[in-house]
Formats: sequence, C-alpha cells, structure tokens
Amino acid sequence: MSHNRLFRPGSAAVAVAALLVLGGTAPALAASGGDAPHAAARHHREPLPASYSIPGAKTYPEGIARQQGTPYFYVGSTSDGTIYRGDVHESATKVFLPGGKDGRTSVAGMKTDRAGRLIVAGGATGKVFVYDTRTRALLHVFDTGRTDTFLNDVALAPNGDAYISDSIHPALWHITAAELKSKQVQQPLHVGVDLTNSPMVYDDGFNGNGLVVTGDGRYVLLADYNDYAFYRVDVRTHQVVPIDLGGAKGVSGDGLLLRGNNLTAVTELDHPEGQISVLKLSHDYTKATVVRTVLGHGMHSPSTAAVDGHDLLIVNFQFQIADPKLPFNVVRVHV
Repeated sequence: MSHNRLFRPGSAAVAVAALLVLGGTAPALAASGGDAPHAAARHHREPLPASYSIPGAKTYPEGIARQQGTPYFYVGSTSDGTIYRGDVHESATKVFLPGGKDGRTSVAGMKTDRAGRLIVAGGATGKVFVYDTRTRALLHVFDTGRTDTFLNDVALAPNGDAYISDSIHPALWHITAAELKSKQVQQPLHVGVDLTNSPMVYDDGFNGNGLVVTGDGRYVLLADYNDYAFYRVDVRTHQVVPIDLGGAKGVSGDGLLLRGNNLTAVTELDHPEGQISVLKLSHDYTKATVVRTVLGHGMHSPSTAAVDGHDLLIVNFQFQIADPKLPFNVVRVHV
C-alpha cells in the first residue's frame, strides 16, 4: 500500500463482542434492539436479513452507527452526504437526511449517543454535524475552520464526550458532553490532542482513521491507516505511545471496535474481500497480540462495522471502485 494513496476515509464503533465463530446467514439475535413488544417477538421468531441494501449507484457508504434500544442503524454517503436509516428487521434502508442539507456534502464515521443524538464526521468539510434522531433536527455544527482536514471517524467516551480522528491534519479533535448538551448550534471544533511532533507521523495520504475510547475514558486508541500502526493517546497528559503489535504485519484499522481489552479492526487495505483482525490488548493498552484474522463472509471492500447483538454490521464501501457491485450494502457477519 503506497503512502501516496489519497482520500481513503474510515470509521468505527464503541464496543464489539469477541469474534468466536463466523457463519453465513445469521439467525435471530437475542440482543438486538427493538422499540415495541411485537418487534421483540418478531425479532426472536424470524431470521434477520444477511444483507441491507443502500440506494444509489454512486453512494459509496462509509460510516455506520447502531442505535441501541431501537431497531435502527444509520449509514452515510461519502459522495453527497446523504444519511440513510435501516431497520435491522428489514432488508432495505431509506433516506433519513438528504445530502447537501446544512452544508453536509460528504460524511464519514458516525455514532449515536445515549441521548439519541447522531454525531457525524463531515470529512473534507471540516465539520461535525449533530442531529436529533427523533425529530431529524440539526442540533449542532462544530467547525474546525480549516480546509486542510478530513474528519474521519467518531468515538464516544463514557462521560459523553466525543473524539474525532483527522486523516490529514495531525490532531485528535474533541467535543465535550457540555457542548453537545448546549443550545448553541454553531460552535468551534477544538483540538483535544495535538499530534504534531508525536510518535504518530502524518505522511501523504490518509493517516488517523479508526478510533475507540477505553472503558475508563483515559485513552483513545487511534489507528494510523497509512503505516499499519496503532497508538494509545492519553487524553489527560496528551502522551502518545505506539502500540506494540508483536511483529504482526498487515494489520490495519479503518474501523475499530473495543470491548474490554479485545480490539477488532476492520479494513480492506490489501484485502478487497475484507479483513477483520481480532487483537488482545495488554492491561495498559501498549501491547497487542493478534488472536485471529477473518476474511470474506460477504465483505466487499469494507470500511467499518457496528455491533448488533452478537453480530457485526459491516459496511461495504467499495471506495475507488469505478464499477461498484450494486446495490451498495451492509452485511451481517454472525459471530
């Protein structure tokens, strides 16, 4: 993979079940969300779809967010900023927010928080957009004020703060829980940790990508997509420490998921059939051992994933594929 590869967005989720056994079409899940008793009954009675279609021939979906306590998930288009909503029980997604509105011309990573807000990284717009998933109202636009930036992925901390990776500008951006709760719509987006002169060196192409926050809120684990590397960023002291992969090669994190000390990295880098790497982290998050690597299972140039019960919902991005396989979709990987 050349370090000169341009504009490869990524994304991620906050938690994941440890990958155990991968199968084909997934059976009904015991832990998927539902918002009514009849939905829960249907949930246990019928198999969930193995694939969810996304409209459009040039959509190139990248980020995904699974909204807990509901049957919904959200997927965004990098090409025009449209945000789609899917129901885990139905095989087709629908437009939730049209592209271009509010200056949202492209979107990458996204997450939903406990308050029902959808937090969306706006890629090259240099903005983060926040919406109310109940009313679809625009709540906030956080703006870097920069043009040399690509806001790539979103991770949520236990205290309600949000962190945003930047693939071009060496910074980890930060939105506080108080800023998310405020009534002010237009707000500046502040740097949480300046990565300039840190061990994480920004080269040409895409650098900062998938990220997660540890359960104690102390660290952000950040993937350097260009260099097949991972870093532990201390949000208090701003210390940046490389994570030792023990000599493992070819592990990249377009999307990251974390549960306890189990880190899951999703990417298509060098693997158009998709690659899921499961890593066991040391107690201080400075070392990692690759437990297993999974290829295929319906993935097709994927970007990232979200958790749905014991399954992963994986976005088939197909970035830079001129003649993509249609329809674009999200595939369910049973674990």
